[in-house]
Amino acid sequence: NENDEVIDVKSISEVHRLGLIHREAAVYLIDSKQGVLLQKRNDNRLWDPSAAGHFSKEESYIEGAKREFEEELGIGIDISKIEEIAYERRESIKPDKKNIRFLRVFAVRKDVPINDFKIDHNEVEEVRYFNKKELQDLLSKPYLLTTSNRAMIERYILKMI
Repeated sequence: NENDEVIDVKSISEVHRLGLIHREAAVYLIDSKQGVLLQKRNDNRLWDPSAAGHFSKEESYIEGAKREFEEELGIGIDISKIEEIAYERRESIKPDKKNIRFLRVFAVRKDVPINDFKIDHNEVEEVRYFNKKELQDLLSKPYLLTTSNRAMIERYILKMI
């Protein structure tokens, strides 16, 4: 509901079709040498946070963020190293989908070589590190990233790298 309280459980496709408020978590991996890791989604071929997704009612935001990170990237992270950097309500309305959600954004500072990732190719096409200049260049091409990712990079991530 509008107070970020779980009142019902439905499939994510139904939630998007009906435009119901739900919860999502996004995680950005920040490598001290290489910059921020972004993933290119398989479904829309757009750059998105390092990992992001929905989670069960039994999980907290941070638990959902940790699980999504490990599932999508194949790298374990210590939950105590996950830093919350933002909490906001976001809406993106399209003809076939209403994505209305509470979103918590997290950052993890960890140096991980690009070849260590074991990405879930069902969801992720590729991962890549972007330094600050490359991120700024990417922002100048909005058609290459999701609207939500663009906003988070502009508001939070550029200040962190």
